[in-house]
Amino acid sequence: MLSIVKTKDIDEESFGAVKVKNLFSDRDLLTISAAMIRVEGVNRRHRNNKSDEFHFILSGTGSYVDEEEGSQVGAGDLVHIPRGQAYENSGQMTLLVFSSPSYDEKEIEYLD
Repeated sequence: MLSIVKTKDIDEESFGAVKVKNLFSDRDLLTISAAMIRVEGVNRRHRNNKSDEFHFILSGTGSYVDEEEGSQVGAGDLVHIPRGQAYENSGQMTLLVFSSPSYDEKEIEYLD
């Protein structure tokens, strides 16, 4: 059955510089999850030990930094972050984030 998610009806959770709307999660589907995320500053260095992440920048600009280099991003860009890859992102941007397998907050490791 077709399912439609109205993002305006979903409450936003605040995690400091990061604001999250979970669009669908492991309660709905085990293989993938999706969230709208607003970055408003620095999202400190961390890694997802369970899932690959795909960040599609819907609006705004920012940067991603891994162990080797930093990259500037803007609306229309897609960032793939492999499972276990440490990174930090920052800026003023809205992201559509897909995690596969489904996002699990217990698997996020903050590194600083």
